[in-house]
Amino acid sequence: MSTALPRYLLAKSYPQTKFPQQPPDYALLLQHNRDVAQACTALVEVIGRLVLERAGLTETDIEAFKKAMAAVGWFEDLGKANSHFQAMVTKAPQLIQLLRHETLSGLLLWQNKALRECLEPALGDWFVLALWAAMGHHRKFDCDTQASAAPALTVWLNHPDFQQMLIELGQSLGTQTLPPTFSAPLIIAPDNRNPNAVSARRALQDLKEDFDGLREQLAPEWSKRLAVMKALGIAADVAASAVAAQGQSAANYSLDTFVRQTLGQVGLKAADFDQLIGEWAWKATGQPRPSDAPQLPPGFAFRPFQCEVAASERFVTLACAGCGSGKSLAAYLWAQAWQRRTGQTNFRLFFCLPTTGTTTEHFKDYALEAGLSAALTHSRSTVDLKALAETADQESDVDASNAERAAQRALDDLRDKIEALSLWDTPLVVTTADTVLGLMANARRSLYAFPAIALSAIVFDEIHAFDDRLFGHLLAFLRFFPRQPVLLMTASLPQHRLAALQKVRPDLQIVAGPAEYEQLPRYKLRYPSSPEEVWQAVADCIAQGGKVLWVRNRVEWANETYADCRKRFPQVEVNVYHSRFRYKDRSRLHHYVIGKFKGKDAQILVTTQVAEMSLDLSADLLITDIASVPALIQRMGRANRRSTPQHPQPPRPVLVCPLPPQANERDNPALPYEAEDIATAEGWLAHLLALEKPLSQRDLADAFGSLSPGKDFDVEQAWKAACFVSGGWETRPGMTRSEGYTVNVILEADWKAYGQSEPGRDWLIEHEVAIPFRPEVLRWGTVGSRRLAPAERVAYDFNPETKKGTGARWVSAQPATNCQIL
Repeated sequence: MSTALPRYLLAKSYPQTKFPQQPPDYALLLQHNRDVAQACTALVEVIGRLVLERAGLTETDIEAFKKAMAAVGWFEDLGKANSHFQAMVTKAPQLIQLLRHETLSGLLLWQNKALRECLEPALGDWFVLALWAAMGHHRKFDCDTQASAAPALTVWLNHPDFQQMLIELGQSLGTQTLPPTFSAPLIIAPDNRNPNAVSARRALQDLKEDFDGLREQLAPEWSKRLAVMKALGIAADVAASAVAAQGQSAANYSLDTFVRQTLGQVGLKAADFDQLIGEWAWKATGQPRPSDAPQLPPGFAFRPFQCEVAASERFVTLACAGCGSGKSLAAYLWAQAWQRRTGQTNFRLFFCLPTTGTTTEHFKDYALEAGLSAALTHSRSTVDLKALAETADQESDVDASNAERAAQRALDDLRDKIEALSLWDTPLVVTTADTVLGLMANARRSLYAFPAIALSAIVFDEIHAFDDRLFGHLLAFLRFFPRQPVLLMTASLPQHRLAALQKVRPDLQIVAGPAEYEQLPRYKLRYPSSPEEVWQAVADCIAQGGKVLWVRNRVEWANETYADCRKRFPQVEVNVYHSRFRYKDRSRLHHYVIGKFKGKDAQILVTTQVAEMSLDLSADLLITDIASVPALIQRMGRANRRSTPQHPQPPRPVLVCPLPPQANERDNPALPYEAEDIATAEGWLAHLLALEKPLSQRDLADAFGSLSPGKDFDVEQAWKAACFVSGGWETRPGMTRSEGYTVNVILEADWKAYGQSEPGRDWLIEHEVAIPFRPEVLRWGTVGSRRLAPAERVAYDFNPETKKGTGARWVSAQPATNCQIL
């Protein structure tokens, strides 16, 4: 245990060969704390009032709030002034610390009498909230937090940098007394056997007991203030790290400028919505838009349903309408109306879908559908986010027992920071619902993106496809933000979920879809008794020049069906589309298969669940594995999609096939669904088949709405599960939804072909490919924040010229001869 003062106190590591004389400003603890405090203050000044208003905290004293947030910025990293942390960021990155730095910050500010007596009077009731928010900024402090078995550490209270931090902290809070001056360091030991040291275990136990007592006294309004402070503090810390790393020297950057430029000056205007709606309307005519054309094509009119959605002035609106009703256009009209209603110059829109996938891919899907211009599809960030990669923050996971896990978590955290910060100045974001609702589970990316989320009107599409956990987070989000404009959209919703929405938000306005679309007969449902019946249906459809969409529940099943179709119908265009292609290939394939499917010739397209959300096509024959009811409703929405009341088409056949037999005793054919989902779907199908008539979307919805889990949705349990607000002094991540089965990797051949040392974010996104997760992935090397897949373990099959191939797969033995090993 060293007591010699280090020359500098550091906030993070830096390349010492690049800066041999002294650390760059961004790595210094004093400057980093200045930056975070400045970012906290700027966030309150730019978006603070709006955030408080949307959370229903309109009576909050904004000046007291701003002062408390400045304190959060200073409090967060005071504990880094210790020997263990300083060793970790200079020479021992895998060092196990006795206590994490945010825990030390809490101990110092709460248990050091002189320090607390100086700071607490300046903040009053906000002191405890600022302290708890600061201690939670890495989501790693709760009742299970313990001291490790590491040796004693030294806290450099007597370091000039620490003393300067206290002086500037006191100045920002306007303390009535000068901060205390410390002449000696503080020694903290694991236990109480050293009479000259503080016992880490005893101090931590006392701290938790004190905090537990205070939590019981915390009013609901103060709990919400605390949650907002935690989110803003985390976002400020991430922004400060990124901006400072790019600027290197404090003279070259300003957190205040960054926040004002990204969050205060970028937004959607009413004219932007006019442009994208006009482009969409002209595209829908199938004719090129003349240069002197009016905004809308002659004779084009919005449907009454769309106008009713747009006219809703309630903060939460539910549009319940089937496919073909025009929900997407209604959503843009709704957002435009809110922008005009609020006059908010930095107005944003988050368009959230339930499926997984990259933000970029979903954005392109909806941009194409809505006719968005390129100016609205790209971030105009003022910070080079690649610089963040140079200062990967080891502090996030140094306490992980496994070095590989720690490295992977740090890389995942880095990727989340980069992607979330890019949203700060993106006015229109199409993403998964997890990006927003993950906030309720303290998900990293959601917390980092919180400032952008708070500025936005939010659309949650296809909410019937949310699992129970995600739907619970939706309820908690609506309860937490009573004045945030939210549009919910779905084809149908079970009664128990609708009742839960109405319980949480009695102000909910429901807008029903146009009856003439909902009641239009579209489907002839069949439950085939044999594979021969399925193949005959395909042959009949092909013979009539029709389009076949075949949806399988798993990629390997889809590839098998694709191969069978090519053998049986060699003269027919057959394609397969799923998630296991490189993004750049998937993007090209996406538009290729849609274009082919809309052509005049007979087609067969084999897909997986990706068809449910992102393929705008209309099949003459739909074949699908049995799946959950929400998934089946989505899949059926891709059959006979172009039929309208004005131009009705004959009902099209829909074949729902039973699951294949169990391959082995370890295989569960229901996956990726639960066996209970399949059983419910069987009952739903039986109900529909008993109707003995062509089915409409209203029929599907009514049958779904009649399903009941046997009990009401537990709204209060959903609120408790929202650790964003329910944690109090404790801050840990929860679960947003069930964990996925895949991991994104970079193929070895792509990396060798690249031939450069630092891949950019765009290159990584273009070349990443999803494969089923196996533990050995964690032993592979990394490229950026992705794992590098060895050529002998992962095969890749795709021809960019012909657009044919089956994507990525694990190689269990020798690769198949028709696969290209990349």
